[in-house]
This record gives sequence, C-alpha cells and structure tokens, in this order.
Amino acid sequence: MLAGILVQTTVNGAVLSVNYALLALGLTLFLSVMNILFFPHGSMYMIAAFSMYYFSVVFGINYFLAAIIAIAGLAILAVLLEKGLYRPIRGDVNRVFFLGVGLEWFLESTGYLVFGLMPKGMPAVFKGSINIFGSILTWQRLAVVLISLTAIGLLQLFITRTRLGLGMRCYVEDADAAALQGIKGNSISTLTFILGVSLAALAGVLLAPVFDITASMGTPAIFKGFLVIGLGGLGSIPGALLGALILGFLDSFGGTFVGPELTGGLVFLFIVLFLMIRPRGLVGVNR
Repeated sequence: MLAGILVQTTVNGAVLSVNYALLALGLTLFLSVMNILFFPHGSMYMIAAFSMYYFSVVFGINYFLAAIIAIAGLAILAVLLEKGLYRPIRGDVNRVFFLGVGLEWFLESTGYLVFGLMPKGMPAVFKGSINIFGSILTWQRLAVVLISLTAIGLLQLFITRTRLGLGMRCYVEDADAAALQGIKGNSISTLTFILGVSLAALAGVLLAPVFDITASMGTPAIFKGFLVIGLGGLGSIPGALLGALILGFLDSFGGTFVGPELTGGLVFLFIVLFLMIRPRGLVGVNR
C-alpha cells in the first residue's frame, strides 16, 4: 500500500516538476536575455490550454495538430506583443513592469469573459495505464513527463549548439560586443519572446488533458514560476530546472502526506527562509 502511494506521489511530483520547469524556463529566458519579468506568462499558459480544449474537443481537430496550431498562434501573439508593446519601452524598467502587470490582468479578465467561469476538461490523449505496486499510473501523465524532458533537452541543444542560441548567449554577455558581430538586439528580443511564450504554451498544451482548465489558472502558474526562479537563482537555466524539481516534489509529497491546505503555505515559508540564508538561490554565488 505504502509503496503504491510513494510511486503515485513520485509520478505526480514529476508531472508538476516538468510543468514548473517549462514555465520557469520561459521566465528565465525573459529575465536573463531581456532583463524583464514577463507577467503575462501565466495568461499564455491559460490561453494555450483553452485553445487545446476548443480545437480538440469542440472542433474535433487531432490533438497533435491542435497543439501545433496553439503553440504557433501563441508564438505569433508573442511577436505582436514584443513589437507593438514591449519594444517601444525596452530598457524602461518601470514602464515594462506596469505594462506586464496590466497586460496579465487584462488577459485574465478577458479569459473570464470569453471562456466563462466554469472549468473545462479534456479527455486523455494517451489512453491506458499501468499498475506498479498497486498504484495506477496513466500513460497520459507519463507522456507529459517524457515530452517535457525532450523539449527541455532540445532547448538546451538550441542554446548551446546553434548559431541563434549562441547569439543569444553572446547578447547576454555583452550586448555592445554582440552588435559589433552583427547580432541585432531587436532580433534577439523577438526570438526570446517566441521561445519564452512557446514554452508556456507547451506547458498549457501538455497539461490541458491532465488538470482542469480555468481562466484563473494563469495566476498560480506565474506564481509558481517566480518561486522556482527565485529558488533556483534568477536568470539561471540550471537553477530553474533544479528549483522546479524541488518545488514539484515538495508540492506532491506535501499534498499527499500533509494536505494541500497546509502544503502551499509551508513551501512558501521554506522558500522565504531559504532565500534569507542564500539570497541568490541554489545556483549563484553569494557575495
């Protein structure tokens, strides 16, 4: 009995961890490359999940085709936001901050108007389950973990092995030197928005068949994302992954053995106390 509970809780922790990782990696790109906190990130996650519901359930489009359409649509929205709203005020920290907060509130409020107050649900795409020590593990949750890990690996390869990825790293290290090498700041900004928003969209696409879809789902998502990057270290991709792993398993095991009502508060208190001791997070050098 206990073994089955531990297996189920571990799988749930893995699902939460990869979800947090996708969200946090997008936020980390925005922070490390563009030096902004992208508050509408949670709404991108929410819009992607609702897109999957309407494309797949209401209109009957194949799940994988619907996923491509949803992620591509959010990527286009990211380009429009970057060029129309963020680029004109790039470098103005206060205006960027208030734009992001206002845009997040606007998108969430619009979500309530367009999608309604009642939660939506999607059937599992990957049917079936396996029994391990009496615990029933669905292929849907296992597929979420596998696809997410693959996406994270591809992102790492893109950043470290491709010309565009290396250009982003060069821009982060020294924007002026990057400009002398022909790396344009506007191009890097657009690429960052596409990648960052696409990661949030991928999280929404993958989790739509697992969790309830609501207009308010973006708020806890962005909150968890910020907790992860704070715990792992601001602007650090390895830190975001490590922070997501820790937070996901704390939420899962805490929810099982302590209760979901107490877990959220205890996890938040743990992170606050940890950051008081190590303000730069897990991956970072304290000065």
